[in-house]
Amino acid sequence: MCPYEGNFFLLIKITTCFGFLLSSVSAELTSCLALRQSGVDDSGTYTLDVDGEGGPLVGFDVYCDFSGTDATTVLHHDSEDRMRVPSGGDFHHQVTYQGNLNHIEAVVQKSASCQQFIRYECRNSPLGLAENVSWWETTTNSRVYSWGGAQGQAGQCQCGTLGKCQPSPNQACNCDANNTVWRTDEGYLRDRTTLPVAKVSLTQREGEGYLTVGPLICVDAVEFIPNEPWQMVLGTGILVFAAFLTFIPPFVRKF
Repeated sequence: MCPYEGNFFLLIKITTCFGFLLSSVSAELTSCLALRQSGVDDSGTYTLDVDGEGGPLVGFDVYCDFSGTDATTVLHHDSEDRMRVPSGGDFHHQVTYQGNLNHIEAVVQKSASCQQFIRYECRNSPLGLAENVSWWETTTNSRVYSWGGAQGQAGQCQCGTLGKCQPSPNQACNCDANNTVWRTDEGYLRDRTTLPVAKVSLTQREGEGYLTVGPLICVDAVEFIPNEPWQMVLGTGILVFAAFLTFIPPFVRKF
């Protein structure tokens, strides 16, 4: 609400109102898109207040990618390098992101879309998603038995959904061949309601493998940031019109 009431000093009233709204919105840079709309063009690491001014979350650093048409937020973690999964036994790996999970969830919720790459290279180490042998977990500890590229189909890898797994198209994943040949199952996870990957578990294994979990990549949803040139022109027009009304004789304007 604007901080003035009444009809006196109309020009001052509207000028202050417009300036108040402009400053209060543009000061809250809550996303990479807001940064781009404020005039930032260089990709890099920036501090964002993802829940806005007055919210409980403090600012945290994210990587903003402005190289494409969309403003993209990249959330890195400590497990992006290809890691060896030793032979035998169970393997459980926790993924730790920059910022806490409340920050991550706030970014995901306000994004138009998100995706995250996951790959498993295997030898004598089946994924066994359909048998609940392997899974990844959400930030709420819910288990997901679907691999990258499978579009959320339970028990499947991408090749299984396409009927192109090797050596048999009847397999759910390439790794389910469970032989001495090195094979790979990989793809992007795109269900925004389950991302990001918080933990990966590969159990009941005899062979070995390599796991790769990429950063979480989100495309910002469009939000209104009133600092584009046309918005400034509109604001100026409002002020000019206000000034015109101010100098109309009282018997003409009926306030």
